[in-house]
Amino acid sequence: MIFVLSSIPDVGPPLFPHVDKVAHLGLYGILGATLAWAVWVSGASGRWRWVLLGIAYGVSDEWHQSFVPDRTPSAADLLMDALGVAIGLHLFTLLLGRLGSRGETRTRGT
Repeated sequence: MIFVLSSIPDVGPPLFPHVDKVAHLGLYGILGATLAWAVWVSGASGRWRWVLLGIAYGVSDEWHQSFVPDRTPSAADLLMDALGVAIGLHLFTLLLGRLGSRGETRTRGT
């Protein structure tokens, strides 16, 4: 979804100031939550590695935008990407931890 949205040449006039920053934060928050789910299901460790993976995708997304007409890479967008991944992963990990602490079982990924 992020790649598709980044491929749109002109997103039109903003609805409100800095709407693009909010969009980056939200979309990458969803990516962070997805990474948290993958970590939880697989039993993987090293949460910071998964945050770095999300940030690396943000870097590749900003680079990708440099090839799309009327789009430019932005350090501020990358910062919002990184914050979104970290916040999404952290919050969803907390939620999953609560689910696990209630005695509910989780299945390991196949």
